[in-house]
Amino acid sequence: MFKTVSSDCNLDCSYCYFRETLYGGRGSGSPRHRISAQMLEKFIPEYMEYVADSHVASIAWQGGEPTLAGLPFFERVVALQAAHARAPMTISNALQTNATLIDDDWAAFLRRYNFLVGVSIDGPREAHDAARKYASGRGSFDRVMLGVERLRKAGVTVNALCVVGPHNISQPRELVRFYRGEGFSHVQFIPCMDFQAIEPGKPPAFLVTAEQYGDFLRELFDLWYHDGRPALSIRTFDNFLQSYVGVPNELCVHSESCDSGLIVEYNGDAYPCDFYADSPWRLGNLLQQPLREVLYSPIRAAFVRQKHPLPRACQECEYLGVCKSGCPRNRADDGPDYFCESYKTLFRHADARFGHLRDRVRARQRYLEALPLLRRAPDRNDACPCGSGRKHKSCCGSGAESQSYVFQANS
Repeated sequence: MFKTVSSDCNLDCSYCYFRETLYGGRGSGSPRHRISAQMLEKFIPEYMEYVADSHVASIAWQGGEPTLAGLPFFERVVALQAAHARAPMTISNALQTNATLIDDDWAAFLRRYNFLVGVSIDGPREAHDAARKYASGRGSFDRVMLGVERLRKAGVTVNALCVVGPHNISQPRELVRFYRGEGFSHVQFIPCMDFQAIEPGKPPAFLVTAEQYGDFLRELFDLWYHDGRPALSIRTFDNFLQSYVGVPNELCVHSESCDSGLIVEYNGDAYPCDFYADSPWRLGNLLQQPLREVLYSPIRAAFVRQKHPLPRACQECEYLGVCKSGCPRNRADDGPDYFCESYKTLFRHADARFGHLRDRVRARQRYLEALPLLRRAPDRNDACPCGSGRKHKSCCGSGAESQSYVFQANS
């Protein structure tokens, strides 16, 4: 993941935790941060070589606001990727943006190269504009939605990212109504950090309490569950369901280890995680060192293992198998994750229904595996091949049940 322009941004969101970084703040008196052509020319060939055997190249472009790098920058990116790719290879680019700078040229480019675009939008106008403003104090909602409209008109896949803070944590129903009404199929919710309280070496402070976030997750789950047929992908719940099914969780927060990839600043400095971008965790510099040397740094190996040993509260918790102890950065004094009680609130409320969805997913998988082995397609009144004991017409053969729940990563 590239911090394409470091903390540079055209907005001045009240909760932004990248206002101040090792590389300076942002504002009229701050220097511009941009990835150099030299950086691209060195990194992309090395990276395409590194992933050649896996046949998948995946880069996320974040910020700040990455579109400040300019369209010619990204045109050079895709040209270098294509020039150094080995067939067969899938090249996946994801862009996280506030969408305010998206015009028709940007939209056409993102569609042409099949970028997955995550748009930061905190719900309907009143909630969004309470936190996501320009430096002048003017809200950004109208410009964001104009950008979304342009992206959709061009056929770009668009997901939503919502920061959950005092401005919207009491409104889960309104948020879901908004995202569904505006046609967003995939949404990610993340709790709001207090950037003013961040201190090196200490756990972050948050602008919402564990109790508030737990209540939010509980009501949000009811809206997502949708009588056992989720129609909106919410990344947190999708990932917990993966854990219930036995599929590795793709969110590092709820995975066995802290292996989130490689985070690269505009100048080539590399870190093991977006929230550990400070000097003790610097892995090296991709302009000065080979990619493999940075990836296999002893510092990164130590970082990947840092969830263990688990806090005692986690070792004794009945939900450890799905929570996986949360994020180490949220621990204080050898205790559990700051949001431990939030997750317990969710699981106490939703465990049985997660189990129901797990059973449905597994039954659907058995059904799909059995179909090619049948000599003929099952009739309506035959026993369903999934093994449920019900008739095919009232089980996997029905219109509603035949729509399998698909895990899809959200930007």
